[in-house]
Amino acid sequence: MIVSNSKPLAVFMTPPVSMEERYGPLAATGNCTPCLASVILAAIARKAGYKAVVIDAAAENLTLNEVMGRLRETPPAFIGFTTTTLTTIPAERLARAVKACWPETVIAIGGPHATAIPEETLRRCPEFDLAAVHEGEETILEILEAVEEGSRNFTSIAGIVCRNGAGQLIKTPARRAFMDLDSLPYPAWDLLRDFPAKYTPGYFKVAQVPSVSFVSSRGCPFECSFCDTSVFGRKIRTHSAEYMVDLFDYLHKTFGIRDVTFEDDTFMVYRQNVERFCDLLLQRGLNMTWACNSRVNLAKPDLLKRMKEAGCWHISYGIESGSQEILDHEDKQLKLSQIHEGIENTRRAGIASKGFFIVGHPRETRETLAATYRFTQDVPFSDITVTCMTPFPGSPLSKYAHEYGTFDDDWTKMNLLTPVFVPHGLTADDLRYWQRKILRSF
Repeated sequence: MIVSNSKPLAVFMTPPVSMEERYGPLAATGNCTPCLASVILAAIARKAGYKAVVIDAAAENLTLNEVMGRLRETPPAFIGFTTTTLTTIPAERLARAVKACWPETVIAIGGPHATAIPEETLRRCPEFDLAAVHEGEETILEILEAVEEGSRNFTSIAGIVCRNGAGQLIKTPARRAFMDLDSLPYPAWDLLRDFPAKYTPGYFKVAQVPSVSFVSSRGCPFECSFCDTSVFGRKIRTHSAEYMVDLFDYLHKTFGIRDVTFEDDTFMVYRQNVERFCDLLLQRGLNMTWACNSRVNLAKPDLLKRMKEAGCWHISYGIESGSQEILDHEDKQLKLSQIHEGIENTRRAGIASKGFFIVGHPRETRETLAATYRFTQDVPFSDITVTCMTPFPGSPLSKYAHEYGTFDDDWTKMNLLTPVFVPHGLTADDLRYWQRKILRSF
């Protein structure tokens, strides 16, 4: 851990979570990609003159003791965790060890879980000093300024939940959505150890290596009942096409990156920007491949043709179910006929398509599961993934899951592979059976 200037040391990290904890029996096929939030916040802190370090413990498959060994090289004044629901308790274990060694270290947690239920998270995890909610680009600088000044009072900082001097939880006013994405520095991938060689992205999203992921837009205007959009909200904001193409050029020249996966919720929703991006890529002649996620009803032949020409080789679509009844109940705003058409358009454009499916929806029955199975056989997907319905904190479903079945809300089990929610009339074994049956068809 090498640092150089006089400002406080800030460490941005993911908690140590083993491949087995994340993927269970599929651990051998799990992937490790950099935590984008950590490298973005580190880049912002570094640009402001702070010493920044990134420890991507999850991607590196580090143990708690290995992380503590790195921290002992130069004890930090601030640690910022980015966590999901699954990784919040491992973050608490590490925070407890940090506080035992360096009680004055300020520890913050951010990400989708902390944004969804910040008060409950701080109550259950007293080692966290504060939770940053929603987007943290502006919040992090104010937190670091307070740390630099030696203050333990964060109540004047917008966009957080923290404890006051009496130990009471205080939720400060919300911070506005971050609008000017192009003003952000490039993520600090250079602070990752052995990047990109030691990182193994999911095979189904990579056309060539080295590869990296990026989020080019924020916000999702759709309202699927099982999805939590609390971090970025529903207002769409996007990097300009010029920024994205310059980023491609930087990644290629600096790290030898040849492939990029856009992890936006709905990459194709801002069509004009996508078209401009494709045109600029072709003009630059970078010869890089890329993949994205999108809504299947946005898959129009002329747009897909342009994307293919510009290097797009793969699109992942959230399908969820082959039952129209299930789609309607969950406000998916999709018809099965639209899915058929979009996947066929993608195939004709020469782009691979992946369908994301979920088993165990509210109102799920053996008949709707069988309909999903038949649907995956009838539609020309290139690949599919089948996960278990997981009512994550912050999602509408989390508030009424008990009305539709049994729900084990143990955070450490929420890995999308464990059936924590079982609809009435079905069993966990039913869900595992249909998950395997649908997957094995591919």
